[in-house]
Amino acid sequence: MTRSILAAIAVTTGAMIAALPARAAEIVAAPPAEGFANGVLASALDSAQPGDRVVLRGGEYRLDGPGTFPRGGEPGRPITLCAAPGEYVALLGSVRLVGWQQHAGNIWRVKRPPKHVKGLFEDSERLTHPRPDWGKREDPPLSELRTPGTWTQDDDWIYLWSRESDSPDRHRIEASQHVVMNVNRPWIRVERLHMFFGQHVVCEITADHCEVVGCEIAHCSNSVDNSYNAYFSGCSHSAFRECRIHDSFYWGDHGSNSHTLSTIDCGDRGPNFVDRCEIFNGGLGVGSKGAVRELVVTGCRIYDQVNGIVITGERSSGPGAGKTDRGHYLVWRNHISDCERGVWISSGTTHGDRVWGNLIEGCGAGFAMRDVDAVPDRPHLANNLFRTNDAAVYMVAGRDGTEKISTFVSAGFSSHNNLFSGNKVDWQSPLTWSQNLDLSLPEVQAFQNLQLEEGSMTAEPNLDPFGRSQAGCPALGKGAELALPDYIEKLEAWHIGLGPVTEREKSPAPGLTLSIDGSPASVGPGERVELRAALANESADQAVDLGGQRDLILTFHFRYRGGHRDKQELYRCRVELPARQLEPGEVLDLTGLSGWISPTNGNLGDAFHLRIDTDPWRRGCRLSATARFMDRDEETSRALQKLTDVIRSKELLPVAFRTE
Repeated sequence: MTRSILAAIAVTTGAMIAALPARAAEIVAAPPAEGFANGVLASALDSAQPGDRVVLRGGEYRLDGPGTFPRGGEPGRPITLCAAPGEYVALLGSVRLVGWQQHAGNIWRVKRPPKHVKGLFEDSERLTHPRPDWGKREDPPLSELRTPGTWTQDDDWIYLWSRESDSPDRHRIEASQHVVMNVNRPWIRVERLHMFFGQHVVCEITADHCEVVGCEIAHCSNSVDNSYNAYFSGCSHSAFRECRIHDSFYWGDHGSNSHTLSTIDCGDRGPNFVDRCEIFNGGLGVGSKGAVRELVVTGCRIYDQVNGIVITGERSSGPGAGKTDRGHYLVWRNHISDCERGVWISSGTTHGDRVWGNLIEGCGAGFAMRDVDAVPDRPHLANNLFRTNDAAVYMVAGRDGTEKISTFVSAGFSSHNNLFSGNKVDWQSPLTWSQNLDLSLPEVQAFQNLQLEEGSMTAEPNLDPFGRSQAGCPALGKGAELALPDYIEKLEAWHIGLGPVTEREKSPAPGLTLSIDGSPASVGPGERVELRAALANESADQAVDLGGQRDLILTFHFRYRGGHRDKQELYRCRVELPARQLEPGEVLDLTGLSGWISPTNGNLGDAFHLRIDTDPWRRGCRLSATARFMDRDEETSRALQKLTDVIRSKELLPVAFRTE
């Protein structure tokens, strides 16, 4: 008997225990040799009955419209769509552009595909769509292609200056066109698929009792409208679990409509879950378009966003308009970092939201709320660990010169049993546009006898590299006992922050990891950028064979912090791996291998140029890296065109730009 992850949690809410009957069929499908794969998927899914599994063989399935399900499963007998074990299956909502012609200088062009292109990718990396006029979301003139890695279009042509200033036909150029998948029938399970290059949406769930598990959902684009990698719409009792979700952008302000995962008009019949997902590189990590009730975000790693989790309330028009009693979010035991706001209640028409047991660090504001439309009703902040934020708790309700903390408390806001460490300000509330009310924890606890932050402390936590409490951590056993819903695993003890790892959360040792620790914290013009990279075997007992004839391609991403966040610079190098094993705990310094070259920060138009030439970029960037293995006799350009798993750096490092 097999039992789904959804069953393990949702059994108390009457959801399925996915015990497949002995007669369940396994339907195997393979990608077509050429053309679109919609017919292959439709034929296989049309044959599937409740309890059956549709198994996709490895390869690429290019779609000319969203994959959908002609029928649903039944309680205890879901229809499963999955990858064959150990095989890489990619579903693509894009067209590959080939047959490029040199237009002028470094600019190449190709005939535009049928639909207006909202996102263009070279070797799976997003290309920059310049927007010189910040008030417009439209294709720029050709004159704006002034650096490698930029593109535009007109009614007939796509124009591109490739990152290597060579023919785009030497690369894999993907143009987004369609939604990739709509899980549109109840009792559907989707497993271990890679879904890429969607337009507007990559993967959406629009039916009850569905789950998407262990998938990579990435590279969504839009122009004047919203971009959603993963999307709940109109559903209840559904989930994204253990997914890696990243890279979602539209052509406007990425803090509002570039959603890595989003929600709208859902949860009326029971909770939806975002469970143990890794969510990064977008505008809103877990966003909302409103009318959402009982969204559970738990066990996630959310980082490199404008806003980590955004909670909104009622809608006045569109889906869910007029529905009241929205909210009741549970934000439980997530690790959120490197966002402008960690958790943000952006609309006041929301009720009973719970932000419990999280680690929120390195953000502009750890937890923030405001009084748009109304003051949020009864938000509850407890057992959270706030570390190295600019402001751990931030609230704004008008700027007339008077304090507004009491306004939120009067609406039922409570905050207690939190730990504060190394924040610039523990609590902050603007009085005017130029003056803030800044309070330390002791000042908050004494503020107007509002009984705030009872049981809270200021201390240096003792955490492991994953943010978990270690022996001697002052947060252990200091949390308040909270009324968790039945579908959440009960704790043996109550801690502040993430606490120690539970049995359910234990996972195999990570094996090979990539570190870029020690890379420069600032860069000036014409300067050699002394990047660092090391490969480590973090397995407790298994050596890793590096192979006799394998190389490693390292790609360093410099992604800009200000304004238009799809702008990034890349630097790549290829190193030869030694023919030996990497023992448990051993670290291999990649900078000492053959092929390693450090880049020089060049001028505008050079292959590598960190932009300090215009004001919006002077805020600096965030540096991360990826590594992929390849055969030594393979061309780099060929290797980069393959869709494959990569190792991502453990760090996301701030890099300041100097003008001299």
